[in-house]
Amino acid sequence: MKKIKINIAYGFSLIWIACLLFMACDKSKPYEELSNDKDGAMVFIAKANNDMQQLTMFPYEKRTLKFNVGFGALGLPAEDIHISMSEDMHAFDSLNTIRQANGEAAYVKFPSAAYAIDQLNFTIPKGSVSSDYATLSYDPETFDPEKDHLLALSITDASGYTISPAAKTLLIVAPKLEERAADTKGWIATASTEQLSGENTGLASAVLDGDLNTIWHSRYSGGTRSSYPHWLSIDMLKSTYVTKIAMAPRQNNANGFTKFKLEGSTDGKTWFTLGDNLSFDPANKAYQSYEIEPQYLRNIKITMLEGLQDLTFLAEFVVYTY
Repeated sequence: MKKIKINIAYGFSLIWIACLLFMACDKSKPYEELSNDKDGAMVFIAKANNDMQQLTMFPYEKRTLKFNVGFGALGLPAEDIHISMSEDMHAFDSLNTIRQANGEAAYVKFPSAAYAIDQLNFTIPKGSVSSDYATLSYDPETFDPEKDHLLALSITDASGYTISPAAKTLLIVAPKLEERAADTKGWIATASTEQLSGENTGLASAVLDGDLNTIWHSRYSGGTRSSYPHWLSIDMLKSTYVTKIAMAPRQNNANGFTKFKLEGSTDGKTWFTLGDNLSFDPANKAYQSYEIEPQYLRNIKITMLEGLQDLTFLAEFVVYTY
C-alpha cells in the first residue's frame, strides 16, 4: 500500500513539471501580441487619471512637472502611435462656467512668460504601452499669488485610435497662495529696554507668545527709565518669506506708541527700511496690519518714534508668510 502512494505522488510531480514546461514554452499570450486592431484600444494622458495636477507654488523656486501618454488594449501596438496635444480653451471656458455658477472666481490663464513645455507631440513605440515624457517648466514667482491659474491640455490626434474621454485632458492648476501667520516657535525677541519684573511680565518675548494678556513694556522701574526711541527686534532664526506684519496693542492701556518705522535684515547686521513714519493706534484693540514688499528676511525691527507718553508697550507681533 505504501509503495502505491509513492508512485502516485511521483506521477503527479511529473505532470506538474510538464505543465510548467508547457507554459514556459507557450509564447502566445494575448496581451503581448502585436496588433493593429484599434477595436477596444485607447490612448490616454496618464496623469489625467489622477484629477487636477496641483503645482507647488511656494517656496519660490523654479520647478517642473512631467507627463506622458499611455496605451491600453488587449495586445500591444504593431506600429508606432503618434499623438498630438494642444491647449484646450473649450475645457478652460467650461470649467470657468462651472466655477462662476458656484460663486467662485474664474481661473486665470497661465502667463505665457511663466511656463514652457518642451513638446506636445508624443510617440508610443511599437510594442510599448507608453510614450516618452514632456516636461512643463514653471516659475512660481511669475504667477499672480492672489489668483488661481489653469492650463488645460488635450489630446487632439492619436493616429486613429480612440482617445479616452475620461483621460483626454490634463488640467494643471497653479493655485493662489494663502497668507498665514508664521510659527514663532524658537524665535528670539530683544529690545532696547524691557521691564524685567512686574505685571504682565514686560519682557520682549511676550510679543511672540500668542497671548494678548502678556505684554512687552519699556523699563519703568529697577533701572534707568527709558524714553523714545524704543525698539524691538525679532530674530526668526532662518530666512523667512515675509508678506506683512501685524501688531496688537496692550488691551488695558491706550497710552502706547503712535509712530514707528519698520526695518528688515537678512543677517541681523545690515538693516534696510520696510516702512517709515508709520501710524499705530494704541486705542484700537484689534490686530493692525502693515503690508511690505514680499521678500525673504531673517530679522525684523520696529523702532517706536513717538507716543502718548515716554513709556510704551506692545502685546503681540505677528509675521505673515505663505
